[in-house]
Amino acid sequence: MIKKSPLPPLTSKEKLVLEYIEDYILTSGISPSYQEIKDYFGLASFNSVQNYLKQLTAKGYISNPKDQKRAIQVLHVASSAQANLQAHIEKMKDVSTKTGSSRTQLLQARGEILSIPLLGKVAAGLPIESIEHDEFIDVAASMIKNPSKSFALKVQGDSMIEDGIFNHDIIFVQEQTSAKNGDVVVATVENEATVKRFFIHPKPDSGSNRKMIELRPANSAMKSMWYSVDEVAIRGILIGLIRKF
Repeated sequence: MIKKSPLPPLTSKEKLVLEYIEDYILTSGISPSYQEIKDYFGLASFNSVQNYLKQLTAKGYISNPKDQKRAIQVLHVASSAQANLQAHIEKMKDVSTKTGSSRTQLLQARGEILSIPLLGKVAAGLPIESIEHDEFIDVAASMIKNPSKSFALKVQGDSMIEDGIFNHDIIFVQEQTSAKNGDVVVATVENEATVKRFFIHPKPDSGSNRKMIELRPANSAMKSMWYSVDEVAIRGILIGLIRKF
């Protein structure tokens, strides 16, 4: 019997894209369009979408025929990616034991440390897709409940200092598209990212009952930003942070 070689492991962001494609096909019966993938992840351009799809195709997880709309086919689901990633970790553990690798590698192998993708900077008007995708940050596994749906961002600015979020802090975000009043969220407006407290309610003194989204800073020197509901995309909610001195 011929033993199939395991597929190459996926990066965290590649896995998120693959999971989105799977969920979309299961829900609607067709594959998502490039525009839908771009909008869902807040990507800066269609080139970013094409790059992810090329990577998934090259690694054998999808088929994506050219010049055909909604033609993406999933060949191997994300659970397979997770199994291959776990096999890779176990292999690293064996190598670490034999070669005396660093404590960090051993902790990663035991699942005590996770490598979370650092996707960019937030609160300075920079798109989330502004830096390389192969940058990661190590974090204690106890801080992250759902690693496959989590990412990190570096804070720029002082709009949230009264909530204890300071310039250059690294925040951890759980990806989701909804939030409750009072949640600290990462939101994008016209492809620019910000971290603020989220509220949805009529704007005071506006004379209107129409609900709007208030992105409220935690800095008494700054004012809230108000937007119509369709102008704001919630990318995730804050689940933790670390500070380097």
